[in-house]
Amino acid sequence: FLKDGSKLFDELPERNLVTWNVMITGLVKWGELEYARSLFEEMPCRNVVSWTGIIDGYTRMNRSNGALALFRRMVACEYTEPSEITILAVFPAIWQNGDVRNCQLIHGYGEKRGFNAFHIHVSNCLIDTYAKCGCIFSALKLFEDISVERKNLVSWTSIISGFAMHGMGKEAVENFERMQKVVLKPNRVTFLSVLNACSHGGLVEEGLKFFDKMVEECEVLPDIKHYGCLIDMLGRAGRLEQAEKVASGIPSEITNVVVWRTLLGACSFHGNVEMGERVTRKILEMERGYGGDYVLMYNILAGVWRYGDAERLRRVVDERNALKFPGRSLV
Repeated sequence: FLKDGSKLFDELPERNLVTWNVMITGLVKWGELEYARSLFEEMPCRNVVSWTGIIDGYTRMNRSNGALALFRRMVACEYTEPSEITILAVFPAIWQNGDVRNCQLIHGYGEKRGFNAFHIHVSNCLIDTYAKCGCIFSALKLFEDISVERKNLVSWTSIISGFAMHGMGKEAVENFERMQKVVLKPNRVTFLSVLNACSHGGLVEEGLKFFDKMVEECEVLPDIKHYGCLIDMLGRAGRLEQAEKVASGIPSEITNVVVWRTLLGACSFHGNVEMGERVTRKILEMERGYGGDYVLMYNILAGVWRYGDAERLRRVVDERNALKFPGRSLV
């Protein structure tokens, strides 16, 4: 496509705005950002689609500073104003950059243009971005300023996820329960957010209750992320037998080695050698060659003075040529 599209574009006797935009968005999708930018700069005139396409390209390639610079340049143009879609495209660049001042600038621009008042998608993204930039209370103020009638499931999920990010489990649970009172049915993303909040906030009983509610009342089929969150929550609380039971009960078609590594990490933290050995065997059945697994098991054995077993494990690592992360050692 790339070669044929470029050839066809070069051979066009006349290029209109549509063909320029199609070519630029196509190049962005194929990861040819520099080529797309060079065409963008060659354009005799640009519209909102042109600007949004190139800004989105920079965001997708994690070039946040470039995306923000283009957005500022677009705002300075007298003949093209950002649309709601442009604003949405620039949000990931803001939280990639992590500078809350950019979030405040977009917030102010949205207020001036009326986007925040009329487009709930923009308000929801602002809540999420404030939280990701470390300003949970700015996110909460914005959330509370939205009328109950305008709040949708994404609004609630965004603030619950924000609380989870900041370790504010109690506040996440309170807002989850507030959401249910306005008769909004949570989806799998909302449940994942509140489970994550319970895990980091040490709210084990609440987390178990929400997991049961998800499956039994809301009939949401848990995926591997939900199970992983549940195992992490139980592991942090030292309820390792329960965590192992959950891991063993995950359907075979969705289970993966990551959930078992989460459990192994909990075994290491709590010094449970017997379970650590079982979990390590399970991991090695699924995948070999990852040195981090051996490091954790070595630490478990060394932590209870079983240096002979730890030394044998190190020899196994050497024999299998297991990969180790830089900065980690079995010695």
